[in-house]
Amino acid sequence: MNALIQMFYQLTENQEYFGLLIFIFLAVSMSMLGAYLLIFQGDLLKRRLIRFLPGNPRRHSSGKSPMVEPDQPGIMGKLGIPMCRAILPEKEEDRRADRLRLIRAGFRSKAAYHNYLLIRFLGALLPPLMFLGFSVFNRFSTVDLAWMAGLALGGFFLPAGILKIITLQRQLDMTRALPDALDLMVVCSESGLGLDMTFKRVGEEIRSLSKALSDEFGLTLREIRAGKSRTDSFRNLSHRTGVQELNNLMTILIQASRFGTSMAKALKVHADAMRVKRRQIAEEKAAKVSVKLVFPLVLFIFPALMIVIGGPAFIQIFRLLLPNLAGS
Repeated sequence: MNALIQMFYQLTENQEYFGLLIFIFLAVSMSMLGAYLLIFQGDLLKRRLIRFLPGNPRRHSSGKSPMVEPDQPGIMGKLGIPMCRAILPEKEEDRRADRLRLIRAGFRSKAAYHNYLLIRFLGALLPPLMFLGFSVFNRFSTVDLAWMAGLALGGFFLPAGILKIITLQRQLDMTRALPDALDLMVVCSESGLGLDMTFKRVGEEIRSLSKALSDEFGLTLREIRAGKSRTDSFRNLSHRTGVQELNNLMTILIQASRFGTSMAKALKVHADAMRVKRRQIAEEKAAKVSVKLVFPLVLFIFPALMIVIGGPAFIQIFRLLLPNLAGS
């Protein structure tokens, strides 16, 4: 009973404090409820109204039909699409450039572009806010403002840097597997297979060595089967990957197909040229090794050798010579 009386006295004495807490609780609760209704309630009403549309097979059936089922994005998609629209580049060239970067990194879906923009937006927003939350108990200064600006810039440009690294790694993977794929194409062409079947066979055989190159060959083959011309499909492959060696190969295939020359001979000549180029690149890297070893030798190995060789001599000089000089 005494505890209840004391609690009543505390409530009556601190009415402003507890009133503020109740107001904050109600504000947060109403905001969460409004966000829930904004995200989910509209889709629920839309799904209920779709059932009454004429020609809808779900009008008199309770079974789900995948042909009329609306494409419902996830929670992150529903939250991210409005943010992506706010930070979407205005120029169409910038959008295409960003989409091309994602495609070259292996992300081809439409949701990947929205997720990329959302990650950059959150990366520029959340680190400064977290830093501000940690430093709110301290005195805010211009140094903290500079840190917030640096964190915002770092969070905004970090996804682009990571995407660049993924793209370079994927291109390097395709470049390393291309000579072997080209040799397989020569074998398939000389054995009598057509170009479409050559792409199919090489894509299947090269998958264990390079999944990215196998996927690109398979996508090119599907474009040809869908009705697109070989020239456009080959150009799309070159533009989609951004690999110079693939660009050269597609140029040779386009020229051989246009002028009616032997595809097997063209591939064989190009395979020999790529083999020579591969050997020259290896020789170039081997010749650069001696120059690159200078810096580790000077910075790490030579100081250790000097300490091991000259260390005992310096110790003897310090023990014998310096006391005699001090005595004289």
